[in-house]
This record gives sequence, structure tokens and C-alpha cells, in this order.
Amino acid sequence: MPSPTALVIGVGPGLGKALVRRFSRGGYTTGFAARRAEAVADYQSEFDGAGLSTRGFVADAAVPADMDRVFDECGAPEVVVYNAAIIEPSRFVTPSGISEAQYSSAPGWKANGEPVSVDYLVASFRTNVAGALHAVQRAAPSMIKAGKGTVLLTGGVLAFGPWIEWGAVSLGKAALRSLGHSLFKELTPFGVQVATVAIHGTMAKGTPYDHDRVADAYWQVHVRPRAEWEPDFHFKPHADDGADPDA
Repeated sequence: MPSPTALVIGVGPGLGKALVRRFSRGGYTTGFAARRAEAVADYQSEFDGAGLSTRGFVADAAVPADMDRVFDECGAPEVVVYNAAIIEPSRFVTPSGISEAQYSSAPGWKANGEPVSVDYLVASFRTNVAGALHAVQRAAPSMIKAGKGTVLLTGGVLAFGPWIEWGAVSLGKAALRSLGHSLFKELTPFGVQVATVAIHGTMAKGTPYDHDRVADAYWQVHVRPRAEWEPDFHFKPHADDGADPDA
């Protein structure tokens, strides 16, 4: 029998790659989507060299036509991980108070600077939230028919309370979590698990938030028994992780 399929949407050099490796090693033929052709080619070469069964697609998660092509070519995935997001420090009314946000040993994020425009917010919403809905609408019918499937959404501590320098991202993560809760109620009766993985720290190699450790948590959520399904899963090695730096 052919291997079941997983699809990771929004793959970069950190968590995205780790998710592809983890689900591939779990026995899935794993499709992955990223926006830059050069990055997809590099990742594909790396996965091939590791003997993993993967297939890369150049696609923008915010563009439905791109993702329709991915789903048409990838087939009906048993697992969909939505990991796409526009991650950039920003405020809504006043200029950014920092030039760059930097936590732990991870690379920093350059701030947007000026307050975000309505057009910026709408564009970020397309990637951070609407793309996830489109992906689920494409994946859910086959999952419902099969009576099984998993949808995992990459969330974060910002979904539970905004940070002043992360206005647009906070709004997106809160909306994504709300979408996840609605989908949990809607799809659980059909045997389809939906969960938002709330990551309460900055991912960096060799730390408690190492990308491979976080990716393994996604796997553990995927394989947990139905009696343990919940719409939120908190990746939080320490009780005080995720404290608001503005508080």
C-alpha cells in the first residue's frame, strides 16, 4: 500500500523543515510548500539526501490558486500542518518602539517601523488566517469521507494576549486560534482532529524550544487518542514561559 500523505504549508529553515522531517520519519510521504523556488529546491535536495519521502511545491499560502494546484498534485492528505505566517514586529497607531525584536539565541526580526496600514493588515490576514481556512476547506472533504485526519495550526502565546510591538501578528494568531476552535467543534464529530499548537517561546537550536523538539510535539498531538483531543495544545517547557516583555 502507498504511504499516507502529510502536507506542511509554510516551510522555512526552522520549524517548517523540522515538521517535514518529523512526519516523513513517521511514515508519511510529506509534501511541503514555500514561496521561494530556490528555497524549495534546497530543501528538496536536503530531504532527498536524508532518504526522506518528500515533495516540494513553490506556492504562496495566501493565494488560493497556488494552493489549489498543490492540493491537486499532492492528493488527499491525511495530515495538514498550516505553518505559514507573516512575522514582523509592528504597531497599529504609533511607530515601532524598536528597530528589531530579538529573543533567546534566535535571529532577530526587523520591525515594520511605521504603523501598519489597512492594506498591510488585510494582506497579513490572508497569510496568517485566510490561507489556513482555504487549506482546511480543500483537505476536509477527503478526511470526512475517510473518517480520520488531522489539521494542526501553528499558533503562539500572542493568541492569548497581544504584545505592543507585535500588533498585527498578535491579531492574526488570535484569529487563527478562534478559527481552530470553530473547526474543532465542526470537524470532531467526523473523526477529524483540529488543534492549534501554541508555542510559548522563541524557537532556537539547542534550547528547550529547539525546532526538532517542537516538531515532535506536533507529532505527539497528531497521534494522541481521540479521548485526549483538545483545540489547544501548549508547548511550554517552563511554567513562566511566554511572559509579555511589555508587562
